[in-house]
Amino acid sequence: MEHLKKSMYSDIRKILIVSGGTVDYDWAQDWLYNNKYDYIIAADSGLQHCDKMHLSVDYLVGDYDSVNHELLEQYEKTTETKTYPPEKDYTDTHIALKKAIEMKPEYIDIIGATGNRIDHMMTNISIMREAAEAGIFCAIFDTNNKIYQICSTHTIQKCKQYGKYISLIPMTPELQLTLKGMKYPLKHQKIYQGESICQSNEIIEQQAQIMIESGRAIVIEARD
Repeated sequence: MEHLKKSMYSDIRKILIVSGGTVDYDWAQDWLYNNKYDYIIAADSGLQHCDKMHLSVDYLVGDYDSVNHELLEQYEKTTETKTYPPEKDYTDTHIALKKAIEMKPEYIDIIGATGNRIDHMMTNISIMREAAEAGIFCAIFDTNNKIYQICSTHTIQKCKQYGKYISLIPMTPELQLTLKGMKYPLKHQKIYQGESICQSNEIIEQQAQIMIESGRAIVIEARD
């Protein structure tokens, strides 16, 4: 069975998860025009975003408590669907991420993971740890932010950065890192949770390096 799963998913390099948070459709249409995906997962009410953007959905997951039933029935006819009870251990987005990780892609992008519900947004940022530990680059995107977690060396090309500002937030009690190619470089600096020393840095060379020597960090590439 494990061999069969690997062969089924062997051509899947990039996966998109569409969650039920806020999506700016004008931004998203441009984003989707420039970024192509091999597999798309809709997490619960993310299905409604997919429908409005005319996305072909490969997998549906959730309890569907906030999804239009006629729309759900329409997609269920042609889309693999997994239904969970409302009382469950994981959020719909977390379940979708676990499914994506199981498929072993190189990249997982998530949209609709930010918005008015700060609790959901913080959880969505936290659960990306599972992808990082599996060696898969996972990032949340919205109009102004690219958010991801790292626990080793990461390079950002200035010409490809998502926004002007680079911020790092410790995800472990202690974070030690070196920053190169940035306006405010650091060398073997220890940072503790709750400190803001790595807020709003900028890349000043052709590329920047974030070298995590111990711990784990959230990286946010932000636009004003």
